[in-house]
Amino acid sequence: NIVDYLMPPLSTGELIAGLVGAAVTRAFLVGFAVWLAMLLWPGVSVAVRRPELVVWFGLMGALLLSFLGLLTSVWAEKFDHAAAVTNFVVTPLSLLSGTFYSVHQLSPAFQKVSHANPFFYVISGFRAGFLGTSDSPLWVGTLGLLALNMALWATCYALLRKGWKIKN
Repeated sequence: NIVDYLMPPLSTGELIAGLVGAAVTRAFLVGFAVWLAMLLWPGVSVAVRRPELVVWFGLMGALLLSFLGLLTSVWAEKFDHAAAVTNFVVTPLSLLSGTFYSVHQLSPAFQKVSHANPFFYVISGFRAGFLGTSDSPLWVGTLGLLALNMALWATCYALLRKGWKIKN
């Protein structure tokens, strides 16, 4: 068949790269648009102190959410299942990540709970890129998020390669 010859089916890796790459591209475009809008707002400073941290932790956060979205789309059978992941996993983790407060204000027990939250490291590293201050050692977030994203990639790859819950 000429169509199969000219357009062979995507491999599992290509499928993941396409889906996750599109989500990461969207995340960067939205982030840039928000940054630009804030730049044009009078009296607001959006100076970047360490652009490499903004790019790295922005990428790690976008990858984290992209892989979670891909896993959710494979797992969910109904819209309600996908909404449950957003409502009961993503939203609480993001709101309890130190986005709106410094975790140094929490009791030691809750600081440890916060340090188990991967979103905490995304926010802390991103904050360090813009403000120059971080609530955690940057190397912990750098390596931890890289390892987590690699594990999520491997999980997505294994599930899609196996064809888990995918209809023919």
